[in-house]
Amino acid sequence: NVEEGKNSWKRYVSTTILASVFMLLGSIIYIIAEMIMVAADESGKSYVDFDSGLAVGINANLDFLLSHIMYICWIFGLWIGICFIHKRKMKSLITANKRVNWKKVIWSFGAFSLLLIVSQLIDVVFNHSDYSWNHVSLKEYALLVLITLLLVPIQTTTEELFFRGLLLQWVGKKVKRPILLAIIVGLMFSIGHFANPEMNKSIILVGLDYIVAGFALTYIAVKTKTLEITIGAHAANN
Repeated sequence: NVEEGKNSWKRYVSTTILASVFMLLGSIIYIIAEMIMVAADESGKSYVDFDSGLAVGINANLDFLLSHIMYICWIFGLWIGICFIHKRKMKSLITANKRVNWKKVIWSFGAFSLLLIVSQLIDVVFNHSDYSWNHVSLKEYALLVLITLLLVPIQTTTEELFFRGLLLQWVGKKVKRPILLAIIVGLMFSIGHFANPEMNKSIILVGLDYIVAGFALTYIAVKTKTLEITIGAHAANN
């Protein structure tokens, strides 16, 4: 349980709603930005696919960059709730220690990245026919890598702070068994990703992947009592 600040269930509800409203606001701003880009395209080849909610034919890197508006708004709403409703520091969502151990975050990012790279290389060896070279502009690819390294950690850290920070602490006030706590919050995290486009590939396999990952990361957070490892692992994965 968090001893710092004020943490009644009403305050958790208020902060959850506030953060969600800011996330929705960010989504609306992003959609408006997409529509402006489509309207500004003189070629007439771009359009908004309302079924997928994506703009087609616009600059992919710019679209990817703008998509992070939602997470910036989301984390700002969460910050307001934690500081002014719970009256505690944002750090309290990550750890109860005096300061965040960034060495653990970096170690987790490196270790998980290595595991992903090794598993990917193994898959390339055994399923090489599934892969092909993409003929892309080196300049555009370099920009994509830069945007990814700078902004994706904002996205993943926001999700960690909301799900395995705020919601985990809230549910943890009533549920004390680590496995049950990890299942409940892990499912909350997984359900939040079920609207992702990759679910169209395989509802069962992709959905199961989210559920297992959600449970595993939440269990790690419960047992270590910090988000330092999960923040690094989540960033590496995405």
